[in-house]
Amino acid sequence: MSTDTVETETVDENKAQTQISLLTAHRLKRGALLYWAVLLTMSAAIMHSVAVLNQLPPSALLAVLLIGFTLFQAVVSIAIVAAPARRFLFVAGIVEAVGMLIWLVAHIFGLPNGFAIWRPETLGVPDLYIPFVEGISAVFFLCLSGRTWNAASRAWRLSFTWLPRLLLLGLLIWGVLKSVAIVVFFLVPGVFSSLQYFFLPVVGLLAVFMILRLVIRPLRMKTPGAWRTTSLVLPALFVLGFLTWGGGVSAIDTAWLSTSTPVSVPAGQTATRMYCNSRVNGSPLAMDISEPSVQAPRPAPMVFYIHGGETLVGSRLLRDGTSDGMYFDQLRADLLNRGFIVGSIDYSLVPVANAGEQVREAKCAVRFLRAHASDLGLDPRSIGVYGPSQGGYISAMLGTVGPEMGLDAGQYLNQSSSVQAVVDMWGPADLSDFSGSPWWVSLLKGNGTKAQFLASSPVSHVAHGDPPFLIMHGADDWFIAPHHSQDLAKRLRAAGVSVTLVMIQHDGHGLDMPSARQVEQPSPSALIQMIADFFSRTLSA
Repeated sequence: MSTDTVETETVDENKAQTQISLLTAHRLKRGALLYWAVLLTMSAAIMHSVAVLNQLPPSALLAVLLIGFTLFQAVVSIAIVAAPARRFLFVAGIVEAVGMLIWLVAHIFGLPNGFAIWRPETLGVPDLYIPFVEGISAVFFLCLSGRTWNAASRAWRLSFTWLPRLLLLGLLIWGVLKSVAIVVFFLVPGVFSSLQYFFLPVVGLLAVFMILRLVIRPLRMKTPGAWRTTSLVLPALFVLGFLTWGGGVSAIDTAWLSTSTPVSVPAGQTATRMYCNSRVNGSPLAMDISEPSVQAPRPAPMVFYIHGGETLVGSRLLRDGTSDGMYFDQLRADLLNRGFIVGSIDYSLVPVANAGEQVREAKCAVRFLRAHASDLGLDPRSIGVYGPSQGGYISAMLGTVGPEMGLDAGQYLNQSSSVQAVVDMWGPADLSDFSGSPWWVSLLKGNGTKAQFLASSPVSHVAHGDPPFLIMHGADDWFIAPHHSQDLAKRLRAAGVSVTLVMIQHDGHGLDMPSARQVEQPSPSALIQMIADFFSRTLSA
């Protein structure tokens, strides 16, 4: 090897080392804020992955770009753990800010696919987890990067130090002042599941590691800061496990929707269509529509499902992993076999919207169906609704409230929002009286006077001429006391409305929620059969 060759290789090595030194210059000591920022980034990357893989965007190119961005997020977070240098921290902050901006553009304006604009739904708190964690992590990374600028003025250094703390303190104060936020925290999907399947297993692994450190001296010598790191990371893992789990569950349900999609659905198939836009934030609202076989007579009667979820959670998806979801899926199959068109809707959730807005959106769904009756092959004179819990409340409101209440707002106002049959399953019927329910249930109804709550209750709007009702309620319901359904049934009978009240013995709050060591009667299968028979009797004719 010649002297010139050796000198050239030496120069190249020196250049490479110089470039690496520039990239990793001005390192920051790893601390709580760094770990929080990295874990927030990983949380956002996981939620993005779940969203893209479970609800593919309409464009393959868009899906590839989103997946690529997610991978880049993960790589950046790993690089920062290895070398928390100024340039890496700054790049990470910009990446997270760009991710938040992309989310905002997609959800507010939509993303193009050819000549069509597609927007994902934004319904409730879990839908906001991605921009939330990306925004917080962007602030953390940029502040961490700023701390490495020794030449910065004292005011800037204080800003970089205190801004993350003030941000977290502000979020904590807001959560305490907004009592509904506490209820959201415990009811939104993610808390208990993330504890059971993520946080507690991680705690177990860390405990095993710490025990091994005590008995294996070389391991203890190589990990001198293990206790400090663990104490810093565990709170972040708890919070971010909850956010990631809840955001991931929400991402699975989120639909991409466009006004350019034809409304019609082929016979024997299920498709997702946009039925209206939310008046609160303009978000598109999704309806799954299942058409019966081509042999079924047309026009066909139609019923649609309105999910429950304490006003806070839930989606149009019937197969939600619960036993109740399995039975509702069976009901859909039975109704399709009987020649019904079967739908299920999403609606905006608290605190993004209130319960009144949820009723408005369900009424808009009815008007949408009538406006597109010929496209869907449905009979506009035969539309029924059914739902559990909050879905039961909304169904009962559709059956009792006319246009005089001002709940008909939004699109398709030239169509009627009346329905011809209602199945109310353990829904609250009197929002002014939650006796027999846990104290925190009353927080879900929001603020207002007793008169206002009565005006928003189905029991206050019962009148002769209301459609037939089938009301079901668990005799042992701990969440919504049975008096709600009993009072509603009593008022319907007094008004001369056809009503059937089924008190389910040894059943709590749900279709398949038997009391301890009891067998509910009628059984869930029998209840599903009752619902199918009720719709056949009231709508098929």
